[in-house]
Amino acid sequence: MHLINANRHNKKYPTGWRLRKRGIKADYVIWFQVPKCARHLWEDKSEVKLGSGRTLGQAEKEAYLLWSTKMVSSEKPQTLGQLFNRYRLTVLPNKKTSQRESNTYSLARITVVLDMDMPVEAFKPHHAFQYREGIHKSHSAGCANKDLETLSHAFTKAIEWGADMRHPIKDTVRKLPVKGSDRYVTDDELNSFLSVSNHFLNVYCPLKLATGKDQIELLRLQLSDISDHGIDFGKRKKTNVGLSFLPFMHEGNSTGLKEILNDIFAWRKEYLKPGFSSLYLFCSTRGKPMFTEMADGHCKTSAFKSQWQRAMAKALKQTDLTLKFTEHNLRAKTASDIDNAEEARKLLQHASVNTTKKVYIRTPQTVIPFKPKKLP
Repeated sequence: MHLINANRHNKKYPTGWRLRKRGIKADYVIWFQVPKCARHLWEDKSEVKLGSGRTLGQAEKEAYLLWSTKMVSSEKPQTLGQLFNRYRLTVLPNKKTSQRESNTYSLARITVVLDMDMPVEAFKPHHAFQYREGIHKSHSAGCANKDLETLSHAFTKAIEWGADMRHPIKDTVRKLPVKGSDRYVTDDELNSFLSVSNHFLNVYCPLKLATGKDQIELLRLQLSDISDHGIDFGKRKKTNVGLSFLPFMHEGNSTGLKEILNDIFAWRKEYLKPGFSSLYLFCSTRGKPMFTEMADGHCKTSAFKSQWQRAMAKALKQTDLTLKFTEHNLRAKTASDIDNAEEARKLLQHASVNTTKKVYIRTPQTVIPFKPKKLP
């Protein structure tokens, strides 16, 4: 049994939780190192297995369910510490994976900054304002808003659980304005990045730019989705509109997709270990998909993100690149580099061209100047 990226995973869990993998099949196992003051609740054991599963989501769900049975929930929480503990144990396990992770990171910040001995009913709007401004300065407006959401929901539950108080945040403390991303990646910046990135990213990025598809859509792409005539991405779940089939030929000319796929297949042949195959276009050396599907349908792409971050750090250090960009910024580059906004909307499968123009087109648009009539 061995630890896997312990610091990265364990910091999002309650104190004392430890994530490990076990055996060749790499089952996920979550353990709890019980403090002496609480061992009477755990049969006097110093360490207890909370949950296990073939996926991380299964292990977490089982762990939270067992963890919650140790929580006495019949009485209203008296202190902030009791409130957040109960919220973590009884509310978070029922949320979707992405929301649960976001709330967990927020709680980690909240429990460090706020006084956990403060009575729940003593928390007032000015405390929330002070917290919001502090996190804004130390982290970002986005983090402050996420923490505010978590705080607000926690106090909603506190009132539900018996706290006699007016809600200190709802309809009183507003979120901070967050400016949308306007990052446009130039050709020179992209070339600098690709000059030091690995072979996988060098074949992935051209397909990303040519199709403008979401990261998970590309990583989910299977060989069966590729025909002699093009690539069938299927309808986009969010909008169910736009171009789902992208052809290799258009009006007798190559669209360039076939040549991009040829480079990807050459990478696969070199990358896959002998004896392994995969249904997915992009896969690990042993043919496994480059994403992990959670129980609630949410997908994690940790391996991809790690490769991207390493390549970006290398590019910032070794090339002329001075400002980092995200994989999602390439989707905006695709939209920006298309002359016609309606064509960009179809490719990105947006329901409205306004979304394409407002969020994804990040280059200056050509405007014909107004010519006033000459006065007589």
